[in-house]
Amino acid sequence: MNIRTSTAPSSKYRIPRPRRDTVPRPALMARTLERAADARLVLVQAPAGFGKTTLLVQLTAVLAATPGAEVVWVSLDAEDNDANRLFAALFGALAVLDLPWAVPPATVLAQLQDASPAARTALGLLIDALGGRPEVRIALVLDDLHHVTDAAALQLLDTLIARAPPELCLYIGSRVTPPLSLARWRAGGELVELGFEDLQFDLDAAQALCRQRGLQALSDEALQAALARTHGWVAGLHLMLGSARDGAGLPSQIGPAAQRHLFDYFAQEVLAGLPPQLRQFVLHSSVLPELSPALCQAVTGRGDARAVLDALFGRQLFLSALDEAVPVLRFHDLFRDFLRGELERREPGLAAQLHARAAEAETQAGHVERAVPHWLAAGRWSEALAALRQMADGLLAVGGTHRLERWLEQLPPGWREPHAEAALLRAWCAWSRWDWVRARDEFQRSHDAFARQGQERDRLVALGMLGSCHNALGDLEQAARTLAASDDAQLPPALQVPFDTLRAWNGVARGDGAAVLAGLSALVDNVALAPEARYPNVLDMSYGHFTGLPGTRPLMDRLRGLCRGDGRTSEVQVPALDAWLAFWHGEPGPAREALQALLQLQRHVPGDVMLNISALHLHSLHLAAQGHVAEALGVITQVPGIMTPGYSQGWRRTYVHAQARILWRAEDADGLAALLPELARPRSAREWPVLDTGAALVQGQYALLCCDLAAARPWLEQAAALQSHGRLPAFMGDARFALAACLAGQGEADAAARTLDEVLAEAIADQGLGLLLEPPGRLLNLWQTLGPRLRCPVAAQAQLRRRLVAWSGDAAAPADVAPSDDPLSAREREVLALLADGQSNKLIARALDLSLHTVKRHVANILTKLALDSRTQAAAYWHRR
Repeated sequence: MNIRTSTAPSSKYRIPRPRRDTVPRPALMARTLERAADARLVLVQAPAGFGKTTLLVQLTAVLAATPGAEVVWVSLDAEDNDANRLFAALFGALAVLDLPWAVPPATVLAQLQDASPAARTALGLLIDALGGRPEVRIALVLDDLHHVTDAAALQLLDTLIARAPPELCLYIGSRVTPPLSLARWRAGGELVELGFEDLQFDLDAAQALCRQRGLQALSDEALQAALARTHGWVAGLHLMLGSARDGAGLPSQIGPAAQRHLFDYFAQEVLAGLPPQLRQFVLHSSVLPELSPALCQAVTGRGDARAVLDALFGRQLFLSALDEAVPVLRFHDLFRDFLRGELERREPGLAAQLHARAAEAETQAGHVERAVPHWLAAGRWSEALAALRQMADGLLAVGGTHRLERWLEQLPPGWREPHAEAALLRAWCAWSRWDWVRARDEFQRSHDAFARQGQERDRLVALGMLGSCHNALGDLEQAARTLAASDDAQLPPALQVPFDTLRAWNGVARGDGAAVLAGLSALVDNVALAPEARYPNVLDMSYGHFTGLPGTRPLMDRLRGLCRGDGRTSEVQVPALDAWLAFWHGEPGPAREALQALLQLQRHVPGDVMLNISALHLHSLHLAAQGHVAEALGVITQVPGIMTPGYSQGWRRTYVHAQARILWRAEDADGLAALLPELARPRSAREWPVLDTGAALVQGQYALLCCDLAAARPWLEQAAALQSHGRLPAFMGDARFALAACLAGQGEADAAARTLDEVLAEAIADQGLGLLLEPPGRLLNLWQTLGPRLRCPVAAQAQLRRRLVAWSGDAAAPADVAPSDDPLSAREREVLALLADGQSNKLIARALDLSLHTVKRHVANILTKLALDSRTQAAAYWHRR
């Protein structure tokens, strides 16, 4: 799947073209730009019609002409009112800067769904990217922020501003004061505020406006009267000067509370002055957020839409040009709201038909996401739902769960509930949150409805995911029935992939190695034919359950190649697959590098549940393989805390077994004894049969560590027998090794050699390193004791031993495997120490002989790396060390 960070129109990122009657305001501009040089935020806040956008356009024109400056613009609207959509728009605007992203932007965007600590940490990747070009001063303009009221979106924006590198300054235009940390930035001299008092026109500006509009010179008294009536309100002055009437009957004073009344009064005059056909064009096109020739033609039916738009712009109506060449125009918010009200008053109910025409045009142009608001406004629920279904995979892959749910909620409940497609989309949203219980129920509901309606293809889509929910929740009989139901169907590759994934996972749950290989083989073949089916069937896999199992290596290698082969590096799970394969089958150096890349990604995107579990799990095995037991246990015990409730119900004990494997390798009988009550108890209905093998194994291992060979042997023989048809994931262990050790200890060398030969043969055939996680002393003893009796080729054994020794040679340096707990550089620690002592940036710069700019950059890096929001939090972090 080709994942894009934004499907917003490119005109959303274009700086509006200045109007021909724009009044230069050099004094205001100079004052603002001088103060903005040291600011992190320039806030232009005033009621509608005071010229906020015009001023921002003027400012950006000066900034864009400044050497070393880059300007990016985002025109916000009501569709940007959630965290993921706001930052999708922001990422879309920043794409032109070619920032040095540590991970693909789509990976970052997928984490920005709320204001959780995990999301704020992921935001550090954006902040790092923005600071990655220190030679460039970036001006990021967010116009019309008043459209964004979502608390999470504003909290993330606040975090971005607070932690922004010194190279970045945000320029915000808003009708209302945004709920940001303005007081803090104001106190620190990092906020430039422009209100309606700054934007009000005075006599000089009014005279300039007259000249720009080519009006005959008006007396100062007449202009002063107009200024008094409008309180310098720019929109009011434009309308009064453009009106053919003298305004008789208006109140003598027009304050802010009466501005909308004044606007509507004069807008009526403007509308009445248009020719009838042009008036109809304006009214009908008011349903569009942006006026392009193609959309206006679709909505109004006029083939001369391009010429009409040119004529409208020439009339100096309340329009701004987003693209001069096409052209693409936008009504001023006040004028658009007025026109929509007039449209409903004059032609009740027509707006719905116009929205439907717009939606059809957007759909035909391939802009499905932009069609959704029009379908909803038109009351065309079926078309809206079909559009949501079409775009769901792409949205969910980049974290658009909230947006999808928000649109679903706009469908009338009474209409929405019986529809299978709505249930299917709710199921996908639940799946994306690892809420397997709700996902199962919604997939079941959609499956049954599709079956009643005879929609076979959609029924199979729901059935494949329903089976995966059953399997994840431990209902393997239902999962098996799902597989049986698909066996006779001749499915195209894209539909077959979910069933292939289910077959492989069902094999893992039952310990059926043949089923695992059959499922993975079919999965790889079908993904090669239908790469769009990778999400979620491949990208949400927990690769640690498959790597290391006999015969899986070539299949997982092929799967990795398919995920990387088309250059779509935004798929966040690919580094996890790289790292797992490198550990089980590779050399220490490349394996450490792959782990480092995975851990770096994990630190940046802690909100990705599967990635975090995979990284912690693999990290613990690396540490254990090098003999760092306490560190390994400290890492793996973090896993239960980040599992979602639906995830942990059936999977928690799997990761307790990972702890047991670490303790077994360290021959820590007491530690293993502490886990036995949980690992040895009968499994619940929601746990996999393979845990029976694990329970027998850990009890035999514990008895073996206690030197009770008589007690150990029956447990280990039971585990080995179960393993023959209930194979454990490789990270949980191999009962045959412990059984060989037990048999050797009881003097049955031939039986021990036969058992160990099986383990060695598999390791040599797969070039696997599962023996890294067996007790090294026992492994060495077995090799020395049983060597003459082993039937594996001596050369192959020697090569395997060299590879194992290469790993054990790194045992003295755990820091080489895992990054230090302190992510700061030496210089950053020096800066933090002085900051924690209460020193200002200027004092720190003096003490360390650095420039003020460099100190600001270090402070920004410190906050980003530690996922902190303020200097106070950074000081507290330092003092807790």
